[in-house]
Amino acid sequence: MPTLIMMHGMTGDASMMRPFAEKILPEGWTLLVPEARYKHPMRGRTWWRYENYDSDVTRRLNLSRTELMDVDASLSQLEQLIAEEAPMGPLIVGGFSQGGAIAQELLHLPIADRIQGLVCMGTRLVRPMELRMRLRDLENKRLFWMHGIKDLRVPIEDGWAVAHLFESAEWAVELIEHPKGHMIPLEHHDALKEWLITFS
Repeated sequence: MPTLIMMHGMTGDASMMRPFAEKILPEGWTLLVPEARYKHPMRGRTWWRYENYDSDVTRRLNLSRTELMDVDASLSQLEQLIAEEAPMGPLIVGGFSQGGAIAQELLHLPIADRIQGLVCMGTRLVRPMELRMRLRDLENKRLFWMHGIKDLRVPIEDGWAVAHLFESAEWAVELIEHPKGHMIPLEHHDALKEWLITFS
């Protein structure tokens, strides 16, 4: 049976993501809900530390070298966690907001061959050029994508860039665009669970 790895967003933590992850988890699957590596200055945790948490800075297209070093440190931590706690077999990795960005970045690791599906909700790309090149080396898998039209934290244009990149790599893409903001609407939880069940 697959393992689902579901990651929280910036200012969240594992305890905030776990109830949602448990709700969508198909029967018999293993669940990992990792805690982000860094403490956020306001609340919760973060997968990488922005040099400045001003909204204009957090929305800029490219991360700084220092921020990318944090991304790589988080990936190393996740790789170790997966090696220790996930049974051998298929992985479905995903997350909300910053957690969804880190889920995409896991495709750069050797475990990418085990990743059968990706869940990206309200998120953006971190290293689009590198990811596009990496996808050429991987078998085509499946993406579940969801984003809100009124998302002010991660504009929907940034979200569509994720969907288009995977579509251009010929992944099978399930798309849900909802009318709300930076959130995972209750009415779409079942659609995600049904998508996950198809991997069982």
